[in-house]
Amino acid sequence: MLIIMIGCSIHKGGSVLLREYEFTLVAKADLPDTEKQKVFTGYEEILKRGGGELIQRNDWGSKRLAYPIRKHFRGHYMFYDAASTPENIAECERLLRIDDNVLRFMVVKIDNEVDIATRKVELAKAAAAALRQPEEK
Repeated sequence: MLIIMIGCSIHKGGSVLLREYEFTLVAKADLPDTEKQKVFTGYEEILKRGGGELIQRNDWGSKRLAYPIRKHFRGHYMFYDAASTPENIAECERLLRIDDNVLRFMVVKIDNEVDIATRKVELAKAAAAALRQPEEK
């Protein structure tokens, strides 16, 4: 039996190699909430393809932009910490470039290999420490 996989990174154990990325996008703030959620959900689905997983999802809400982008002064920020394949990231970037509802985006590769369970525990501990910190002052 011959299996050919084009454009997919295979790890030693035969599973797809997922890399960790921070994925931030800024959508138009004046979109209706249903339309904004449709935009965010569409990119989340692409990130989850082929075994990918969202480690963390933070909705930073609508904020004033430092400078106008395409005559918009506010943007709705969404931040993801995701484990995904490079092919999924490339597809997201391609679609983000042509999406009129997205003002800006940024993708940063954090690590070449990620243990999703360990990473979720680390992020939960960091969030708990951040919540305790104001109480200690």
